[in-house]
Amino acid sequence: MSRIVAVHGVNQYDPTRGADAAADRLGAAWARALSHPLPRPLDDGELSMTYYADLLQAARPDQDGQGPGDDMDRLAPEAVDAVLRWGELLGVSTREAQGRVYTPARWIADGVAKRRGFDQELVRRFVARFFPDLLAYQHTPAGTRVRQRLADAIARQEPRVLIAHSLGSVVAYDTLWQYTDLKVDVLVTIGSPLAMPDVVLPYLEHPDDSRAFSRPPGAAAWVNIADPGDLVAVPQPLTDTFRGVAACLSTGIGAFRMHKAGGYLRSAATAKAVLPYLEPSV
Repeated sequence: MSRIVAVHGVNQYDPTRGADAAADRLGAAWARALSHPLPRPLDDGELSMTYYADLLQAARPDQDGQGPGDDMDRLAPEAVDAVLRWGELLGVSTREAQGRVYTPARWIADGVAKRRGFDQELVRRFVARFFPDLLAYQHTPAGTRVRQRLADAIARQEPRVLIAHSLGSVVAYDTLWQYTDLKVDVLVTIGSPLAMPDVVLPYLEHPDDSRAFSRPPGAAAWVNIADPGDLVAVPQPLTDTFRGVAACLSTGIGAFRMHKAGGYLRSAATAKAVLPYLEPSV
């Protein structure tokens, strides 16, 4: 059994490896990064990665099986609409976007890059990868298979810590609400888009008798960690939207690590969140 089950974010599909090999490779990278701020490196097997990128890849609405799908002009209309809503959250005018020669999604991406001081190509690549994965998870049967894979991993590993990045935090939240018999000591979300109105919130699992969003009952505690400049972790703080979040920790991972899992995993904030659940071994 692993003390930590991890759930990755977007843009992790590895066409050169099967799902198990890709999970092992990515899990090892996460373990190395998370070991950096801890008193000692994690042992082999202490962190187990739940890999789901293979399930979403075939279901992405922009996929024709011929490539990675990073061309913004290939975004499905639903993805473009999500990009527009995201742009509004970050202060970019969607009215201007609709009337430009550029595709609206490209205009939004470039506007966000300009406002935040990021490289345009970097933001374009992010947009072209994040939103198709999000829609594939939300609106195709692949989402059910992703949640089942994580539920199986939690049941098998019985972890103390469930740590989830980016879209993985949505997967983790939904899975814990769908499978309420699953238990973890702490849910740690990093770079989470859970609070995005219109784009994420309306599609989350939550109790049928309540429209309030709150900590899943299977998580004894919930810690959220976000870089103030993260383009995905909006709006902040998460406690404005969700009840039962024990702590919202702010950490700077650097402009050149925009939304990268490694930056979060190497941070003192993440070490602070997970360390109590790894003792006495760590």
